[in-house]
Amino acid sequence: MNKVSSSQYWNQLYKSGETRWDLGKPTPIFDSWFNKIFKSQRICILGAGNGWDVLNLAKKGHTVTAVDFADVAVKNLKNSSKRLGIPIKVHSLDIFDLILYYNNYFDIVLEYTCFCAIDPNRRQNYIKLVSDILKTNGRYIGLLFPINNPSDANGPPFNVDFFETVKLFSNYMKLIFHEDPLLSIPERIGREVFVIFKNHGN
Repeated sequence: MNKVSSSQYWNQLYKSGETRWDLGKPTPIFDSWFNKIFKSQRICILGAGNGWDVLNLAKKGHTVTAVDFADVAVKNLKNSSKRLGIPIKVHSLDIFDLILYYNNYFDIVLEYTCFCAIDPNRRQNYIKLVSDILKTNGRYIGLLFPINNPSDANGPPFNVDFFETVKLFSNYMKLIFHEDPLLSIPERIGREVFVIFKNHGN
């Protein structure tokens, strides 16, 4: 089994503070994009970690479900939710088990640094999972990272080829928008693409 498929691997990184993917704040482009969404959405955040985006979007009035199988991250997120008085649902769960609990349920699945952290051999399974838990015409909104950078091939993070990834998604969803985000954090400028896919349905 690839080490990244083990919750123990990720727990150890959280315990040691080796969480360079963690921005320590909400993702700027998600914060900006959701400022334009005035109707409450059911949102699922995969590999939610410490949950900066989870808490931010729940504070904006959305119904947010967070999923992570690193117990340390889940505990951190639950403690933050309680301390701040922000209601969220948190699952201590492998994302691939989500289908046992949700089907055709979410309006939006939000992605950042989960897709690039899973075993690349499981990417097609990931995409099918996302399609299954999304409603028909639901949106997958994400930052694909790191883009076209072979030096990251041994990951995590594992390299993401943009065009190959769009092809994989096309079996289940249609790409309706993509751009090089102006709100990337400095060290990730030119290394990520903001995408929106629309789910075909189940």
